[in-house]
Amino acid sequence: EDGLFSERIRRSNTDRIRRKDIKHRERHSVETDANAESLLKARITGVEGAFYIAMTAEGEAISARTIKSTVSENHNATLVAVGDDVGIERGENHGQHVGTEATDNVIRRVYERRTKLARRLHKRSDAFEQVIAANIDVLCITMSCVEPPFRPGICDRYIIAGLDGGLEIYIVLNKTDLLDEDPAREFIIEALEYYSGLGYAPYLTSTETGDGIDELRKGLRGKTSVFAGKSGVGKSSLVNSLLGENVARTSELTKKERRGVHTTTNSSLVPLAGVEDSFIVDTPGVREFFNYELDDENLKYHYPEFEKFAPNCDMTNCTHTHEPGCAVFAAIEKGEIPEWRYNSYATLYEEALRERKKQEGRM
Repeated sequence: EDGLFSERIRRSNTDRIRRKDIKHRERHSVETDANAESLLKARITGVEGAFYIAMTAEGEAISARTIKSTVSENHNATLVAVGDDVGIERGENHGQHVGTEATDNVIRRVYERRTKLARRLHKRSDAFEQVIAANIDVLCITMSCVEPPFRPGICDRYIIAGLDGGLEIYIVLNKTDLLDEDPAREFIIEALEYYSGLGYAPYLTSTETGDGIDELRKGLRGKTSVFAGKSGVGKSSLVNSLLGENVARTSELTKKERRGVHTTTNSSLVPLAGVEDSFIVDTPGVREFFNYELDDENLKYHYPEFEKFAPNCDMTNCTHTHEPGCAVFAAIEKGEIPEWRYNSYATLYEEALRERKKQEGRM
């Protein structure tokens, strides 16, 4: 069943790429780069002003910038993101220190992304993909207890984004030192156990007490991981604890609005100290996360628990939203699927349906 679920998501993503990107890919498949062999291969690790910081395989850090003729193998998406593999043409001043404006190194090519974490820019009319991090292995969805409260609907949005991007999913519950005083404690534990049953590994951590930090560090061994979540969940503090140094900038919640202050303004990729071939991407906290190109027809395949019951639906192409004889509805009534999990699906389905109708109205 897991294989079927993964295959359907893969097919859904492949179909979307074909619809949106086939002309772009055909064009680039026949393009040749006269200077391709001379380009320096490097990986983007951060941003400083108008320059990107890239790391070569030999461990050299250099600054480089994009120009109008920079070629990307990723259509209709962020030109350069942290984690991207790029080809750089060295300039005459390539020996200057990282971050200085004297450098004239140029990013000539951004190579195709193997995996990604992406979102849609809110209120932007066209379907532009904002890539938060590229070529990563694990998405650590960072939630918290009490401040801000645990919201499974937000967690599911990130899960779908991670699955669409080809990522392994961890759910990290931070601030567990506050869990005992959380009135929603039982529900949070129940939700984490449920997610664990779906294959999304849960980690309980506290940067105040240090609980769970070592276990999470072991889970990140040999992987490139991106930490993402709402403002105020303690992502930067968590990254600092994992790294054992003050790499990520942190802030406290404002007392008045209890919202996170945006202090991490750019994503950055940092090696996990003492753990070979392991990297962490810390991302800016967000107040709202909008999925890139939610597909109402294929959204149900992102909910693997539906697979067990869907074959018993009266309608072959049941969306599990309104159809009579829906076996998923029956499973909810029997308590075999939690109502909170289904409500998350229904909310995202309606959002995807509205977006599709809006796009069709523009045609």
